[in-house]
Amino acid sequence: MKKQISAYETYTLAELINDQDFLLWVLHPDEKSDLHWQSIENTYPKLQRSISEARAIVQSMRFEKDVLAKKEQDELWNTIQSKTTLLKTPVRKLWYRYAVAAVLAGALLGIGILYQVNQPIAINTPYGQLKTITLPDGSLVTLNANSTIKYDKDWSKNEIREVWIEGEAFLKVKHLHTSGKIAERERFVVHTGDVNVEVLGTSFNVNDRRGRTEVALLEGKISLGLNGATAKPLILAPGDIAEFEHGKLIKKPINVAEYASWKDGRLYFKDVPLAKIFNDIEDIYGYKVVVDNPEILKKTISGSLSTQNEQVLFKALGMTLNLNITPNQDTKELMITTK
Repeated sequence: MKKQISAYETYTLAELINDQDFLLWVLHPDEKSDLHWQSIENTYPKLQRSISEARAIVQSMRFEKDVLAKKEQDELWNTIQSKTTLLKTPVRKLWYRYAVAAVLAGALLGIGILYQVNQPIAINTPYGQLKTITLPDGSLVTLNANSTIKYDKDWSKNEIREVWIEGEAFLKVKHLHTSGKIAERERFVVHTGDVNVEVLGTSFNVNDRRGRTEVALLEGKISLGLNGATAKPLILAPGDIAEFEHGKLIKKPINVAEYASWKDGRLYFKDVPLAKIFNDIEDIYGYKVVVDNPEILKKTISGSLSTQNEQVLFKALGMTLNLNITPNQDTKELMITTK
């Protein structure tokens, strides 16, 4: 039975997100519930902003099917409510998604492009923006926020195709060879700070940040070598990720589809410490994260976040983790405090 409209007069954002009727309306709307909530907004105009924000947060949450299966509706919403009160129960099956801020209209607006005759092209993405680039051979590169790609304007058919990446990028390489053997002029090489990626496959992700390089392969095959090293190259197959840290390359399996999901507007986490998530926020949005209690950084989360802007992302994380997350645009700091 729905609550009386008067019951919502003093509702807060947190109370809306934990309200069964509100969740049912957002996730399974019908004509009756639409009329009910429209009446609430008309009666209490001050609630309109909170309702809009709460809808955005709830819609950004995706629940795994196995959590929803074989449960009655009341049990389902009890599960949702328990998981949004946060850290009172473990967050195991709740998935969050987030999308990097929308790219501004005009394609090149806000993107720095350095172009001079006989000089490499350098394309930089600002914080909070993605950019898709078509290379001279038709290969595609999706550049994550706060990243750079450099390459020559013209690629000779008799020379190696080379690009230099700083930050993070997803590449889908066009193959020039028609046989199983790659000729010298058909090679495609990606350079990071210390690692050279020889492309034998089609699509892979490169992350070169914070003194650490990671290369994850989705399709095909790639070969990894170190600058100045004569050791045998490390070969990756689909589903492998190679990490370079402290002078060593280490290969291990990973769900690379989730690892590279940022290019589609989502980021996934599985038992990831908040310190790693906040590092991602710093790299993508340019904030310096400041916590009032270092123990916060040791907590872990599993899920994924999706949002149209950073404000909704911060509110969703705050609700989920029972934290106050407050951005300061003047100092570009993100203040994280316990409630």
